[in-house]
Amino acid sequence: MNLSNTLFVLFCVFTGIFTGRSQEETIEKKLTVDFYLDTYYSNVPNGSHDGFRSFTTTSNRNNQIGLNIAQLGALYESKDVRASLTLHYGDIAKATWSDDFNEVQTATVGLRLFKTLWLDAGFFTTHIGTESFLPKNNWTASTAVATFNEPFYQAGAKLSNQFNENWYAELWVLNGYNQFVDENDELSVGALLTYAFNDRTSITYTNIFGQEATLDDPVSRYRTYHNAYLNTQFSERWWLTAGFDIGSQTNSELETGKTAWMYNALLTAKFQQNNKWSYTSRIELFKDQNGFISGIVPSQLTVDEGLSVYGITLSTEYKPTNYSFLRFEARRLASTNDAQIFEQNTSTSRYEFIINLGIVWDRSWLF
Repeated sequence: MNLSNTLFVLFCVFTGIFTGRSQEETIEKKLTVDFYLDTYYSNVPNGSHDGFRSFTTTSNRNNQIGLNIAQLGALYESKDVRASLTLHYGDIAKATWSDDFNEVQTATVGLRLFKTLWLDAGFFTTHIGTESFLPKNNWTASTAVATFNEPFYQAGAKLSNQFNENWYAELWVLNGYNQFVDENDELSVGALLTYAFNDRTSITYTNIFGQEATLDDPVSRYRTYHNAYLNTQFSERWWLTAGFDIGSQTNSELETGKTAWMYNALLTAKFQQNNKWSYTSRIELFKDQNGFISGIVPSQLTVDEGLSVYGITLSTEYKPTNYSFLRFEARRLASTNDAQIFEQNTSTSRYEFIINLGIVWDRSWLF
């Protein structure tokens, strides 16, 4: 079955068997404007003062005050039409975003096809990942190494449906893995499926599959990437997130040229002391020995290898208001194979200390 037939069957299943629950009829239109500003001070003992730190998405300039992001967005919603535009600027955009559209985070338009079934197209943030690349959406100032190597953005179209209070799903057709502009003549496909057990616990599975070889690559490189994560609040004060990724790519193993594999995992726990103070810890593991996701990492090893690290993070957050936060964080990253990949390839580990200050504001109008 070719891609066109597969997508047709998936569309029929999505729209025919699972028709979704009724959406309240309304003539009101809604416009929401949001603003997000995030700053930091970061210090890595014995780290370089030049450029961005490796393997990190946020707070990546050493021993200086920096701007993670200045973000302005607008969202229009009506019964049958919706659209969004988000612009951003700062170190996160410079370190992670497309060179072709560096200031555009999202630009989408959507139509309601039937009840809760929507079709959206344009530029999106990724549907893959346990964490967000934005600190405001996470419990920590830094992001895991897994988040740094997952997609950040994507161009394409999605069908989404809220079947009922428990089930939500998305089907994607994309230009590629972490691509706004396609680099070959084949599209990628992906999916997201969430099941909410109740208002405290949910589990989500996401994936993406497609050709990642460029047009001048002599062999095909089909990449499959799976991500699953659990979010739960198991008491009034404790939250837990657990995530796991596994990926493969054909013709990419360094020694044999066969299919290469990678995996990563993270576990994050938060304790809410009161409505202003919380404490978070995270442990993480990332292993991409053949480097088809992370790339080959320079080190003193005589054999080329991809990234293989583990880490632990301790973070404290103070929220003086519902729309602002101040975080203090310490983190240690270390290679699992004694490769000297940190501090200009002179150390097998790295310590990071971060102070993170952010403000998030939004306002909505009905008309």
